[in-house]
Amino acid sequence: MREKSLYRLKLFISAAGIVAFAAIIVWFMVGISNTRSVSDEQRRSNVKQSVMNGAVLCYAVEGFYPDSLDYIKENYGLSYDEERYLVHYRYVSADICPSVMVYDSEDEKGGAELI
Repeated sequence: MREKSLYRLKLFISAAGIVAFAAIIVWFMVGISNTRSVSDEQRRSNVKQSVMNGAVLCYAVEGFYPDSLDYIKENYGLSYDEERYLVHYRYVSADICPSVMVYDSEDEKGGAELI
């Protein structure tokens, strides 16, 4: 009888160890996935901020917001990975700050950041 109880205890401890190990692996994988998501958001935010910095710098230097993204690229050195990001620059007028949306072209969900 005692051997049977000892066998069950060893079996329970082994099963609990396997379940705990599997839970740790799942927790680790979820953490990696969340880190990648935050990293992608941060990169989109950095692209948006770069575009806005160029537009505001143009306004400060020349007295107007640029009418196109190409103007910022040519005159203020804006650069980003154009294959990865789609930037929608909406010009309103020379004295109104433009709106900028950045899409990750590799993102199937169509994540964007709007200002």
